[in-house]
Amino acid sequence: MKKILSKIPKGTYLLISIILYIFVLPVIVTSSYKDLIYAGFYSLILLSISSIIGEKKKWAQLAILCAVCSIWLMYFTDEQSIKYFAFSFSILIFSVAVITMIGQIIRKKDIDRNLIIETINGYLLIGVIISFINSTILWNNHQAITFTKDIGLVNIGDIVYYSFVCMTTIGFGDIIPQSQIAKSVSIFSAITGQFYVAIIMAFIIGKFINNQHKN
Repeated sequence: MKKILSKIPKGTYLLISIILYIFVLPVIVTSSYKDLIYAGFYSLILLSISSIIGEKKKWAQLAILCAVCSIWLMYFTDEQSIKYFAFSFSILIFSVAVITMIGQIIRKKDIDRNLIIETINGYLLIGVIISFINSTILWNNHQAITFTKDIGLVNIGDIVYYSFVCMTTIGFGDIIPQSQIAKSVSIFSAITGQFYVAIIMAFIIGKFINNQHKN
């Protein structure tokens, strides 16, 4: 069993947790236990990140544990400060994970499944970061981001959808940023998403060409 698990790329668990967050969480969000479900999914992503940045770093493991505790605490208290701290601290950890993965992608010489998974994880994790930022904005101002039909955002699925639409610059126009900070975040997400794809693809293509020349 250990041999089988050791062959699984370490980024696989993070990839699965992000996919669950993007596609499964919005579907079951109507449950009466939605707060516990939120906390569970957020915690799963944070714990999965430990395989990326916390394997041999005690400070990283402690930071991830602190973030998980704050995520659970914010759903059992009405203190806005705790909610802001939980999301801000989680965003910081996600950002460190993205930077770590980008560094690993740049340093690797060969193109393998680990590299591909890390590339996908980095892109999807940026989308998660943007969704956390948008969630924080909406907590502060419920009218900061709205549907064109003026029915307001319904659940976390709408926030995730809007965040990835902005990041990929698709722009369906069904959800619109209203406040200035929401508009700034939408611009930031679009620029970040496009720069990530352009830069990472350039590195991967460069590695592929170098390997072809060596062979």
